[in-house]
Amino acid sequence: MKLTAKYFSIIICLALITQAGCKKQDDWLDVKRNKSDVRPETVADFQALLDNVYVINNTFSTLGLVGTDNITVPDDNLNSIIQIERNAYLWSKDIWIGGEYEGWSNPYTIIELSNVVFDGIGKADHNDANYNNVLGQAYFYRSIALYTLAQLFCKPYDKGSALQDAGLPLRLTSDVNVIEKRSSVQATYDQMISDAKQAASLLSQKQVTLYRPCHDAALALLAKIYLNMEDYQNAFSYSDEMLKSNNKLLDFNSNLVSASLTYRFPAFGAGNPEILFYAQGGYSTTWANADYQFQDIPDDFYNSYNDNDLRKSLFYDSSAGVGNVKFRGSYSGDVSNFCGLATNEIFLIRAEANARLGHVDAAMVDLNSLLKKRYRTGTFTDLTAVNADDALKKVLVERRKELPLTSQVRWEDLRRLNKDTEFQVTLKRVSNGVTYTLPPNDPNYVLPIPDEEIQVSGITQNQRH
Repeated sequence: MKLTAKYFSIIICLALITQAGCKKQDDWLDVKRNKSDVRPETVADFQALLDNVYVINNTFSTLGLVGTDNITVPDDNLNSIIQIERNAYLWSKDIWIGGEYEGWSNPYTIIELSNVVFDGIGKADHNDANYNNVLGQAYFYRSIALYTLAQLFCKPYDKGSALQDAGLPLRLTSDVNVIEKRSSVQATYDQMISDAKQAASLLSQKQVTLYRPCHDAALALLAKIYLNMEDYQNAFSYSDEMLKSNNKLLDFNSNLVSASLTYRFPAFGAGNPEILFYAQGGYSTTWANADYQFQDIPDDFYNSYNDNDLRKSLFYDSSAGVGNVKFRGSYSGDVSNFCGLATNEIFLIRAEANARLGHVDAAMVDLNSLLKKRYRTGTFTDLTAVNADDALKKVLVERRKELPLTSQVRWEDLRRLNKDTEFQVTLKRVSNGVTYTLPPNDPNYVLPIPDEEIQVSGITQNQRH
């Protein structure tokens, strides 16, 4: 696409916003004062703001995933990974080096871009055919940014304590002079739900690119949020509405995927019928890099896959032998972790919600519909469940196997499931002869807020040990 001088100036200013983060607000304000001619004015201008793929789609954090039981880092590799990720892997009290972390600043940059749209688009042409769609994108981005932040920097949602637990600073204006204190977890989730609902009411059913969220992506996000809140009725309602609109699944027997390729799935999600919204993670120990890869997949987890389960060969490379199984199966189709939204996850959300609501048969129908697309043709036999608890256990097992290094799903699941004694897991690592453990509901399931943010805003720090 040929950029006009105006669009080019807008993108330059976006880069300055991204670099500025929180500590360089005065620098950004100086730029803004000196470049009043590049303020977005038209609907197309605001769409250009939101089409910054690098900022919005390519920088999702997967740091939580580093601290889960889906990976292990051998001692020989531990000192080779960046120190922040080494600290997260060993559940250290202190995580950050230099007091800053992009997993905090990048989502707030996305929130700032959304707020620029909210504060300015009202002066644009309301009759523009793309007006509602652009506004809906901004609501979606602010919601998913808040969701991502909450999974790292807030306690898991608990209905009994959400009003008292410390949430996120809710920045709802593009004025960087306004410094917000921490809200409650309840207020944080209320805001992300409100934004996602607004997005669902405004977004187009189809977009010209997977990098822009569609109406179904907003429904999927709502289902994901409500599952995290243990609101299973709403999790069912939104996943059901979404799947009634689009229940496409990728058949792992098809020629769209191949275990002979280094990265098994189509690059950037192109042609994958499951993907509703494309996003990927930034650099991480969890990357599926074939040239240098620091993590292994635990043997017991890898061996939990049936030999006829194509996920075993498509997700992983076991050619180096036992103890050295590598992940290759990101829906990004390259080294990066897929961090977007896809129908496979929504099938699992509806299946879990059904199981928890006592709808055993419906839960198993969803689970079997997914698994039939994962096994070699003619080898899968439908799973059955004797009761709702049995159905739930089967769904959760397959959820872990289906989404092993997708976004931070395993981290989120450990946090929420640890509140139930039946599903609690104590994580353990032995590294260089030292044993490290992460008990259920431990304070270290909430990451510290970067020191730089504490210094600038004076907000309350999370307590770890």
